[in-house]
Amino acid sequence: MPESRRHFGRRVDKALDDPDLQRALTSGLTGIRGRRDLAFESFDFGKGQAELKKRRLANLDRLPELIEQFTERLEAAGGVVHYAKDAAEARDIIGQICWNADTANRSSGAPRGSARRMVVTKVKSMASEELELNPYLEALGMEVVETDLGERMVQLTHTRPSHLIAPAIHLTKEDAAAVFGTDATIEAIQRHARESLRQKFIEATVGISGANMAIAETGTIVLVTNEGNADLTTTLPPVHIAVFGIDKVVASLDDAVAVLRMLPRSGTGQVMTSYVNWITGPSRSADIEQSLTIGVHGPREMHCVILDNGREEMRADPIFRDALTCIRCGACSNACPPFMAVGGHQFGYIYNGPIGLVLTPFHHGIDKADLPNTLCTQCNACQEVCPVDIPLPRQILEHRRSGRKSLRKKALLGVWKHPDLADGLLRAAAPFSGLVPGAPRIARVPFRDLAGSEQGRGDQPLTIFASCMVDRMLPAAAVALRQIADTAGYRLEFPKGQWCCGLIAANAGDFPGGADLHNQLAETLRNSKGPIVTPSASCFGAFTIDAPDWGAAVDETLRSRFRDSTRFALELLDGRPELIRADGKGLKIAYHDSCQSLRQLGLKAEPRRLLELAGYEVVEIPDIANCCGFGGTFSLDWPRVADRLARWKLDAIAKTGCTVVASDNPGCLIHIAKAARDRHINLRVAHVLELVAEHLDTRAGRVTPC
Repeated sequence: MPESRRHFGRRVDKALDDPDLQRALTSGLTGIRGRRDLAFESFDFGKGQAELKKRRLANLDRLPELIEQFTERLEAAGGVVHYAKDAAEARDIIGQICWNADTANRSSGAPRGSARRMVVTKVKSMASEELELNPYLEALGMEVVETDLGERMVQLTHTRPSHLIAPAIHLTKEDAAAVFGTDATIEAIQRHARESLRQKFIEATVGISGANMAIAETGTIVLVTNEGNADLTTTLPPVHIAVFGIDKVVASLDDAVAVLRMLPRSGTGQVMTSYVNWITGPSRSADIEQSLTIGVHGPREMHCVILDNGREEMRADPIFRDALTCIRCGACSNACPPFMAVGGHQFGYIYNGPIGLVLTPFHHGIDKADLPNTLCTQCNACQEVCPVDIPLPRQILEHRRSGRKSLRKKALLGVWKHPDLADGLLRAAAPFSGLVPGAPRIARVPFRDLAGSEQGRGDQPLTIFASCMVDRMLPAAAVALRQIADTAGYRLEFPKGQWCCGLIAANAGDFPGGADLHNQLAETLRNSKGPIVTPSASCFGAFTIDAPDWGAAVDETLRSRFRDSTRFALELLDGRPELIRADGKGLKIAYHDSCQSLRQLGLKAEPRRLLELAGYEVVEIPDIANCCGFGGTFSLDWPRVADRLARWKLDAIAKTGCTVVASDNPGCLIHIAKAARDRHINLRVAHVLELVAEHLDTRAGRVTPC
């Protein structure tokens, strides 16, 4: 039975209301992000990302061949390779190997300490979590012992890892002390773990690990760790089992080194981890008369269980294929704002974080991921830091198409598809707007009522696409755009039939609805004249970049006429500085980078330069998150999560000392303004265009632009 939305919502609320969890998440994730940034100061991230992506995609193209080569090389070194089509087959294989190992151990009379039942030690492995291996082996009568400190804490609290590389990031040292029965100091916790696990390492009959890489040309697996437990787990027991997905197979040592350059930096902020283990088959020696002996100090058996479990289906899908290049660094989770707000137990299933939202439907079914999927704001922070540039936001949207949608979202999308109906409802609701949690205020007078079909006395035409949000909720931005263009000498057009670019539907997973809205807008604007300028950066990106993915008809001529208002205004002021009054100087402005402007459109220096040309001093916001929390319909679906992100944003703005914050995205501005009002904070929230318009020198005259 799939989890109900109500039950999932209670879990989300519980996470938001847990002060210890909030402290652990914000402290842990901001710390990792800071260390990552420092680690990449000594290495070119962009160059490393491009090289690694190229290598990983090339490996995918040759995957069947590489798996065959890996098998041949490992077996030549004395190892055994098993191929598992799904999780059940992998569990059966591992269970049988463990059973055989225990039988052989007992029949040989070899002592394994004081253990009354077979002990299996484990290194942190998300593949084993994917298989839900621990309860399976325990049901067979085995004692399974996680040896990674974080995994051990998770095991003893009977929960699941909440992060790909930091499994216990949701726990504080007080939680760990309660689990281990020690003082709440890091030293005491580590000492207890070290002492309690030493005997388990000695007693273990089987050691189980994952693999960060499996090198085809040598038959070698590579483990990247920090604690030293991997060495003990893979060398002390007589049998070593490594379980990993087919996606971990790489062609060469050079490919493995390319991963090593990016994995520690991206995951933990280290230039290199404490340990990198290269294991090729079981322990062996030829020191006695050059006669090969297996199982000298280390394992006498080494098994690799290579897992499909939906990966070949992913490899065959052009949309999801890139997800198989993932190196499991967890950087996407570290950068994800909602993940920091609610944690990995809510933001995912077994695999959590943005990559977890992509993998889970293939490994465990869409019903395990569709509710966590709705926690994604589509801020693109995950792709920005991904060391192999996986298009995670697009892949998450693709899964969202087949997931469950809230009744509130369904109702909104149903109305939005009918502009006349939406117009009537919005006008009627305007006096009462803002009362619904997460809902913005609706303007009593939309921009379309203020705009004539044609205005201005210039010869050069310009068309305004306000966007549905600016038209209905932030008309001041469109008024400012009109004022700037009019002062610069443009003749303005505003086709009254315009409505929505389709982004609201597409971000909710309704691609056909998004395509229909896009096509309607294109038809309305097709006969307009001049550049089409919009004050909504998100809508500019949706129309010019995203719409083809939804199945929308592409009109290249129309698309080439679209301009985002930031670059448009910047080019105006760069060429005509006289448009700005000489006396309008000095006000400090905190600038908020909207997710789409920064990460999709690459607008970083441009809005700052625009404000400086208009006479303002821009102050950077020391943000701990990467998003204000608006996320389109996200703020309607999860108003409390959206509000948590907005609170972080307001806290960061307060540190600047500014009383004005600006951005070029109407959704962000509306969301931040609402959060400030709710907290009675005296903060002006303005579109960049509004601030530029306030410093215009209307005496400069209307000169027809070139």
